[in-house]
Amino acid sequence: MGKLYLMGWALVMVGVTGLSYADSYQAFMKSPTPESAFEYIHQVTTHPRCVNCHGVMKDGVQRPMVGDDSRLHPMNISDVHNLRLKVEGKIFVEVANSSQPVNCRSCHQDANGDAPGMPPGAANDLMPGFVWHMPPPTMILTRDMGVKELCEQLLDPARNSFLAFRGGRNDLKTFKKEFDHHVNDDPLVRWAWEPGPGRTPAPGTHADLVKAMQLWTSAGAPCPETAL
Repeated sequence: MGKLYLMGWALVMVGVTGLSYADSYQAFMKSPTPESAFEYIHQVTTHPRCVNCHGVMKDGVQRPMVGDDSRLHPMNISDVHNLRLKVEGKIFVEVANSSQPVNCRSCHQDANGDAPGMPPGAANDLMPGFVWHMPPPTMILTRDMGVKELCEQLLDPARNSFLAFRGGRNDLKTFKKEFDHHVNDDPLVRWAWEPGPGRTPAPGTHADLVKAMQLWTSAGAPCPETAL
């Protein structure tokens, strides 16, 4: 059986899986406000399906993680093996000479493997050419980051993208356009709810997260005053 704790804004359950999370999804579904929307965004963003791909700094090197317990990716994979993408027109393409002989695409293709432990994959026609890769170190997320910390990172244009200018606190019009698009269309974001066998999906549904992001950005992307 799991155990219940009271932490900060919400009730937290630590279950037998080892995952801990605030029950922000249910709060958002019961009362969808900009504040509850961002708490749900925080719950998804700090879930292993997100933080594992964004990676962790280990001995000065960014490394992806795997599993619901967020352990380091096997085979000593790091950002040295990452693919670098750029946008040409509306197509994502690999930056010339940016990849190593062993890179993300060596294992991560356009669809999940069909058995537990096989490499996941994701691609779609909404963002052509956008393939499996890691974000840069400025976009690292952690399972224990607070809601205010996450909000400040998202609203900082120096830390919220590397492919395009996504705006931020001083350009909320661009921020809304880019982040609504990112959450709705990005195949790696969508993958969090279809992660393949043996992986726990992110809380709620992809449509719920889209709704939360649109509600939060439409309200001017307010940051919570209190950090967890």
